[in-house]
Amino acid sequence: MTLRCRLLLIIGFSLALLWAAASVWMLVDLRKEFRSALDERLAASATMVANLMLQQPPSGPLASTPPATVDGLAGDGVACEVRLLRGDVLARTHNSPASLGSTGTGYGTRTIDGVQWRSFTLERHGVRITTADRLDRRLALLHGVVLATAVPFLIAGAGSLLALWLGVSHGLAPLVSIRNALAQRHPDALQPLPDTRVPGELKPLVATINSLLDRIQLGIERERTFTGNAAHELRTPLTAVKTHIQVARLAGGGGETGQALEHAEHGVLRLQNTLDQLLMLARVDGAHSFEGEEAADAGAIAQMALQEMTPTFRRRILVRDAGATHALALPPVLAITAVRNLLDNACRYSPTGTDVMLTVAECGGMACFSIEDLGTGMSEEERVRSVQRFWRKGRGQGSGLGLSIVSAIVERNGGSFALLPRAAGGLLARVAFPLAGAAPACDDKKEARVSFDSGPSPSPSPTGRRD
Repeated sequence: MTLRCRLLLIIGFSLALLWAAASVWMLVDLRKEFRSALDERLAASATMVANLMLQQPPSGPLASTPPATVDGLAGDGVACEVRLLRGDVLARTHNSPASLGSTGTGYGTRTIDGVQWRSFTLERHGVRITTADRLDRRLALLHGVVLATAVPFLIAGAGSLLALWLGVSHGLAPLVSIRNALAQRHPDALQPLPDTRVPGELKPLVATINSLLDRIQLGIERERTFTGNAAHELRTPLTAVKTHIQVARLAGGGGETGQALEHAEHGVLRLQNTLDQLLMLARVDGAHSFEGEEAADAGAIAQMALQEMTPTFRRRILVRDAGATHALALPPVLAITAVRNLLDNACRYSPTGTDVMLTVAECGGMACFSIEDLGTGMSEEERVRSVQRFWRKGRGQGSGLGLSIVSAIVERNGGSFALLPRAAGGLLARVAFPLAGAAPACDDKKEARVSFDSGPSPSPSPTGRRD
């Protein structure tokens, strides 16, 4: 449950409970006061009729014709009956039921002919005067009063809940702003959150988040520094060991010694390659600047990537250059590393003696490098896992960092990277980088895309030049 819903439920339920208690209290008090007021009206009407009866002459048509003043009470909804103490009726209103006055003095509630009446009886100077109201009319009048009171009451309650919702939403707006600011941040953005225009209650939260971001940034920088320093520190002794092994091999010492030295040199080369990959990954992930390197076009990038391949792998690579002459909008060392890693993977995981096709082209403001091999290919699950660090297919001999470095370079420079199955077998690896001064045709923003499509890609003709 969100904080907004929790506040609305707690405060809204409290307000509704208080308003309901107040309304019940008001209704009970209103009903009591309403009954008291109507009873007082009955007593006042009886007293008024008694006073009028005293003003009548001693001999008059009282027994035959009711006084007009008594009949006038019926217009107010009050029934009245005047009778002698011995039981003779002297006068009554037209709405007065029979035997209305046959009751004791004071207030009473009776049912006459199926109608409930509330009556008041007064005896003065040998005359009994009874005034009464119908209870159904009283109840209808009370309902009208309650309705007239409840409608504004309900409107005020609904308005209070609406004001509560608006107030809670406005009060939580700074939290929403903080959430949006964190959601829109790049994973590498660890700058502190601004604490301006933040309520005092939220400043400790913002300060805690900023302190956490500082500690995370320090931890990441410490790990990156450790990785870089460890790689640098290990490269020097490894180079020395490699040199001594080569000297020992040249000096001779028997077949077994030469074979052991060859295996040792192979292990050192593999470890040196892993350290180089770790160092490059630390530089790409970190805030290392690659400025100062002269830009190069896609064709030159492909040639420099080939030069870094081993002679055995280099002889198997066919290059098809479609005339990509524009410079890339990223440091050449990163583009060379990405293309070299893809070529190295293609050569390692394709049968010995088969060719690997490298196609260089420009498409939609991007420089595209497509590497095709005739290996066993990869399943969809393997293609997804291939960018995980230190993951290798089967018993691969690589470091397990090549494709993860390609993915990191693409993410850093707003390119695209895809692994596609080929219809003729094998795998197509395609990486694209933006060109300097050119905007991508498909996207308005510079955004990295890594995809692992399941459909087979077309297989171009393996014609080209061997470098």
